Amino acid sequence: MITFNQIVSRVADITGITASTTSQDYLNAKQDVMQGLKLFKNAARRYWTRKQIAANLVTGQQDYQLPADFVRATEVTITSNGIVYPLVEVPSEHIWNELNVIPAVTIYIPTKFFVKGNNVVSIWPAPSSGSTGSINISYEPRTVDFTLPDVTGTATVANGSVNITDAGTSFTQSMVGWYFTVTDGTDGNWYQVSTVLTNSTLQLTNFYQGLSEGSASYLIGACPDIPEDYHMGLVYYAAYNFFLKRKDMAQAEQYLGMFEQLRDEYMETYANKTTGVIFTKQAAEVYSVFGIPPFNLTG
Repeated sequence: MITFNQIVSRVADITGITASTTSQDYLNAKQDVMQGLKLFKNAARRYWTRKQIAANLVTGQQDYQLPADFVRATEVTITSNGIVYPLVEVPSEHIWNELNVIPAVTIYIPTKFFVKGNNVVSIWPAPSSGSTGSINISYEPRTVDFTLPDVTGTATVANGSVNITDAGTSFTQSMVGWYFTVTDGTDGNWYQVSTVLTNSTLQLTNFYQGLSEGSASYLIGACPDIPEDYHMGLVYYAAYNFFLKRKDMAQAEQYLGMFEQLRDEYMETYANKTTGVIFTKQAAEVYSVFGIPPFNLTG
């Protein structure tokens, strides 16, 4: 796995641009890396980054706020008394308006939903006074741009613990969702940051599997949320754009081909949410119907 900033550094190595935030070529490379990431994620319908939010039902309220990173809904349900009720999407605004012209009868559970733009989802009919429960929305999120630099330092790590402690004050809330790894060779895993408790203590989503150490060198950075096998594809896409702008078509076509090869492999492998099923060879079972006595026909 490599961080977003390491990817941009690889682009700088290939193209020869100056790795500096004051360099326009470097800033363009960062934008191209982000665009490449969006193309990868869209190719597999963003399944790797599916999110879900929930809100309590409110009596008489049809409209509920969607998060800022909402792209489109994949499923909307109502949960009440431990039962999940899937809602049916209304296909057009015209049909939605027709539904709301006629007052709905009092109903315990809403049955339909309609997404009003990118900021509101509405349910029909409005929850009655007896309704309790929550509305749950599964959705494809928008890709968030990476702008902050990686963070390095030394920390106390313990095998089997999720707690990471730095004697300094390097940790910030922006690191939630970033990835942590030690760089001294004692553990090669990357761990996602789940919580930043203080500016010197954070927690990982998984238990640390390496050796316990009191001063382990570490790296924390934002990583592309696609399988790490394809992170180099983002390097190739940015390099393609760099050479294309300079009319170096031979180099541009080379890196475009490398990008498209990885993207196509990614789409073929991860377009589905589950892996393929391996079937073992079994003897075929043959059934004969000739030994079955005929039924009597009556008329």
